[in-house]
Amino acid sequence: MEHSMIKLRFKKLNTLARIPTRASPRSAGADLHSIEEIMIPPRGKQLIKTGLQVEIPPNCYGRIAPRSGLAWNHHIDVGAGVIDPDYTGEVKVLLFNHGKDGYMVGRGDRIAQLICEMVIYPDIEEVQDNMVYKEGRGEHGFGSSGR
Repeated sequence: MEHSMIKLRFKKLNTLARIPTRASPRSAGADLHSIEEIMIPPRGKQLIKTGLQVEIPPNCYGRIAPRSGLAWNHHIDVGAGVIDPDYTGEVKVLLFNHGKDGYMVGRGDRIAQLICEMVIYPDIEEVQDNMVYKEGRGEHGFGSSGR
């Protein structure tokens, strides 16, 4: 599929909503903006409204990812960051404040970024036999690769 044919369509549900924007033409994510002023308490969380409804491109899902500056400077992270392609409600962003100070989100602030990622939909199949792989770590999990 040609890139010029792929579109991330959106609708403003609120007059305060802002168009998702990219910092540069090759930015992976488009910044999402808050339409409300809200305090995120220390070690707390808030669900922030964007005032947008989005139509995710075919064969994709939307991933809401943190903004690096908010994470580094203010300990702000994103949770529950999946927008299924059949979701039609307002996009809201769950922000966690891992810092010791409250963080004030202002109207129009860039709070997260939306990345469209390709997705596959494999059939789900239960098996009765042990799932054995000839090579690899087998049942050895956390820390087993020596890194």
